[in-house]
Amino acid sequence: MSHPGTGRTNIADGSATVGIQTETVHGDVYVYQVPMGASPEQRFEVGLRCLSGGMSGRAREHIGEAVMDGYVTSRSCFYFLLALLSGRTLQQVPKEDLAPLAFAQKAVIDCIDDEWTHAIRVINRLLASLQEGDVDYSVIEKQLSELNEDRRNEIVRHLEMFLHGPIQDAIWTRALDKAKQDQCDRQRLQRVWKFFQPEPIGPRVRQPRPPDTTIGIWMLSVSTTALTLAAVGHISVQAWQHSWPAAALALLLVTGGLYGCAREGVEWRFRVVRLRAKDNEQAVKQPVGKGFASRIDREFADYFARYVPRNTDRAAWLTLTASIRQALRDEVVELYRESRIDAKRVAWLIRYLVSDVKDRWQRGQLWEHRNRLRVPASMKARVTFGAMAIGAGAAWMTWGGLNTAPFSVVGAALIAAAAGWVAVDGWLRILLEYKRYAADQEEAERLLENRQAAFDRWRRKLSDKPDDREMAYWLDCDRKVLTEQAMRHYKLKPQNVIAHAFIEAPASPYKRARVRNGPWRYSRYTLLVFLLTVDGVRQMTIELDFEKATFHDRKRINYRYDAVAAVQAAEADDGHKTFELTLVNGHPVTVEVTGPPPNPEAGGGEDARTVAQVTLDTAGLENTLHVLEGIAAEGKKWISHKREREQDKLADLRTTLHGMFD
Repeated sequence: MSHPGTGRTNIADGSATVGIQTETVHGDVYVYQVPMGASPEQRFEVGLRCLSGGMSGRAREHIGEAVMDGYVTSRSCFYFLLALLSGRTLQQVPKEDLAPLAFAQKAVIDCIDDEWTHAIRVINRLLASLQEGDVDYSVIEKQLSELNEDRRNEIVRHLEMFLHGPIQDAIWTRALDKAKQDQCDRQRLQRVWKFFQPEPIGPRVRQPRPPDTTIGIWMLSVSTTALTLAAVGHISVQAWQHSWPAAALALLLVTGGLYGCAREGVEWRFRVVRLRAKDNEQAVKQPVGKGFASRIDREFADYFARYVPRNTDRAAWLTLTASIRQALRDEVVELYRESRIDAKRVAWLIRYLVSDVKDRWQRGQLWEHRNRLRVPASMKARVTFGAMAIGAGAAWMTWGGLNTAPFSVVGAALIAAAAGWVAVDGWLRILLEYKRYAADQEEAERLLENRQAAFDRWRRKLSDKPDDREMAYWLDCDRKVLTEQAMRHYKLKPQNVIAHAFIEAPASPYKRARVRNGPWRYSRYTLLVFLLTVDGVRQMTIELDFEKATFHDRKRINYRYDAVAAVQAAEADDGHKTFELTLVNGHPVTVEVTGPPPNPEAGGGEDARTVAQVTLDTAGLENTLHVLEGIAAEGKKWISHKREREQDKLADLRTTLHGMFD
């Protein structure tokens, strides 16, 4: 055995920080939520799900209350017994926890003989084997084999800390084989990352601004048009009196020119104005801001840096698309800037927008709007010819009128020119606004359709997201595989291990997510396993990449029982907990078990202390503290004292279970 303090064991010290890449609360998932006015059976089902999720404390609470409220069946008794024993040693089972079990015993004596009663008998036999000196473990093994596979796996999973001796070796082998078999089962490697993805917010687009045409503009346009027509009519009458063929030809030129200018000129002006507006959209730079806006800004910067078109220099790509990136960023901030909205919920949209920019770049269509809104020479020529026709016709008609009534025609010409200019300007503004609104509406519909398709693709991709109980089971498999690696390294058999304990903590950097009322699940863990033998403590620390189911950076340390100076768990006001084991040489092993408090913008609306407590329930801290605090207080005498205390607790448990499906 190495000397105390051998190896590097600090997980985090006073200045360390735990980096979070993202956090998610699946607020739409209520597997651990007890509904208002829940019946005992409903409370039992919630407790059962808590047990599957590794929250044995919550499971004991809910199942125990259901049993005491009258929901007593062989099934409820079986799971209450599992919850009572799961995740802790016999010494940690208080007498008051046995009361619901004793109450249930009286109600189920006459229960039918079913798979649940068979399973309870096997548990009884396992507990009896801890008291009896001469036990035929092959009988217990046979009874286990005869159980339904699910019941057998549940017993092995939840009672692993209770067993010792040859039966421990046999059951551990069975549990380890199952863990190795299921560690990457149900497409874990393809699905785990989806658990850390938040529920996406649906697609949105900017709504088109309604046409900005006031009553005043309409009245001015109509009145000036009427005045212009009256003035032109007076000139036409006078010109007709002078020479009707010339007047008719002049009117024909003016009418044709007006039609050509109105049709082509409005479109010309619209294209010029819209192109300027599109370019201005990408030229306006909004401040980065704080909170949601700054996170959206970082998301865009990250995805633009990652989604670089092929055969393109990254620096050139980022420089040339800076204005587009800014415009898209501003749009997303405007559309989704709401209270308590996590930026990760719109990450799907940011990815789609950036990939769309990348695709258009590769197709050479990034500035496609400039080509689409370019004014062709033919259009300019038609407008020019139309203007020339209007000018020629107006001059010809005015000249004819001057020969008949020079003074009134001059006045009418001046009025027609002034009023006509105002009328043209007014009608142009009205027409441009309606064309702008129609174009904006068409663009919004197209964008919404494309974004909805991207949203639907993302939702389909997340449709097989694992549930919390799958995450808990995979983590339990990882923990068993790690324990086996530690025992193999130290050349230990299960029966050589007096007790074992573990701690699960986040490893930086990590993503984390949870369902409502559930514990945090992390994409990276620091796992500590403590194997207690007659010679001392064998500790292994390892980093688990949970998404890939791989272990990294193994660290080992051995120390005698009398080398443990102190064990403590510091708890902040928000429930954040830090575990610290100090050896006599002053060397600390410090672990931040719960990570920082949840981000309010991630949602959930739950108390930080409650979230921390339910996370601790799954992290193994309670049992580890119980074991190591006993070692720190008693040294090597802890071994003999443990066995004495176990016998007392076992006697209480056996007394409670006496007559229950024996």
